[in-house]
Amino acid sequence: MCNVEQQESMRKRVWHRYDVSIPVIATASLEGQRLELRGQASDVSRGGLRLLLTRKLAPGTSLLMHFVLPYSSPQIAVRGIVRNREGFSCGIEFVSPTSYQQQMIERACKAFELLR
Repeated sequence: MCNVEQQESMRKRVWHRYDVSIPVIATASLEGQRLELRGQASDVSRGGLRLLLTRKLAPGTSLLMHFVLPYSSPQIAVRGIVRNREGFSCGIEFVSPTSYQQQMIERACKAFELLR
């Protein structure tokens, strides 16, 4: 991505992103088949995350992601949608997280902010 595109992308972002590494199990329905994919999340924010997978997913693909946020013990399962893709890396937006899930994500982001 060139500097102009990066600057434009940064202006559009609503939430600050945090560079962390979180293992994720993502379930998607592709071509009528249910696939379970293992990946690594990074660039986490209150609104989504960057997900590196071993399979390319098209923008618009819906996922169910299971992961444990750092500084938290329970696993959460949150729905997401692929908003953009660059190779095997996808920008995922959280879709309708429950209030509990949103609290967990916000709490983790506050912890990430303190550790910066």
